[in-house]
Amino acid sequence: MKNLIITTVAALSLVACATGPSAYGPAAKSDSLGFQNTKIESDRFRVNYTGRSAEEAQDYALLRAAEIALAEGYSHFRVLGGETYTGQRPSSTSTSVGVSSGRGYYGSGTSVGVGLSLNALGSAFSGKKITNSIEIKLMNSASDLPNVYDASQVQANIQPEAFQ
Repeated sequence: MKNLIITTVAALSLVACATGPSAYGPAAKSDSLGFQNTKIESDRFRVNYTGRSAEEAQDYALLRAAEIALAEGYSHFRVLGGETYTGQRPSSTSTSVGVSSGRGYYGSGTSVGVGLSLNALGSAFSGKKITNSIEIKLMNSASDLPNVYDASQVQANIQPEAFQ
């Protein structure tokens, strides 16, 4: 029983770690935390950022857009549209309880076993994920159009928590 309590506390501690801010960087896979970008045209990109909260996903998608604009030699970018959604990965959860008792040469006894699927634990460890997807057009100057950002200002004002 003592081992079960220790194991449960350790598992809950790991789940708690999965709810903090995510590190800024490229996503390892399509459903991982981090950014992904796709070049649509020479001056248009789709930027996705998957983070732990809607605010983090929005901020880091803008930061990635600013990095792309500056790397491509542009000073500004315009957000043409976007959406924020919760990434739900399908998972199966199964729990089982078994009880057995018996008598034998050495006496009698009862055992109880509890099982939880590893897939359910894996989903719990990954934590909540929110993705912000924006489409941007790169520009060389500010304009009166809505949703135009100065890439240098965005980069100066949005800093990943790990670097603050």
